[in-house]
Amino acid sequence: MSPLLEFLATLPQFHADHLACRVIHIGTGCVLSIVDDNLSQPASMLSASWPGQPENQSHRLEGLDAINFYMREARAYGAESASINRAVATLDHAMGGSTAFSAAVKSRDSFMGVPRNK
Repeated sequence: MSPLLEFLATLPQFHADHLACRVIHIGTGCVLSIVDDNLSQPASMLSASWPGQPENQSHRLEGLDAINFYMREARAYGAESASINRAVATLDHAMGGSTAFSAAVKSRDSFMGVPRNK
């Protein structure tokens, strides 16, 4: 499975379907998989579909935007920030460098819900 899906599988609201290379949101039934269209950067776009939706009508999501949303949702469900920060560091390593969350993980503030004055 791709690093983005492996990361999502660590969050409490997801179940990993390793054989099908996808994750399933337990609360909504949303199925996320990697878009493989030779147009996107490798493993950067996600395909999202919901129960009852025809497979050919899935929606494309930017992977890091989806991860940001689902990390915040995980925190609302009670996931510990430290465990999410460790997972982000692992994601960075798996993707060969830094993701959009690297600087926040290394800062004294958690990236989760901290207001930024920029």
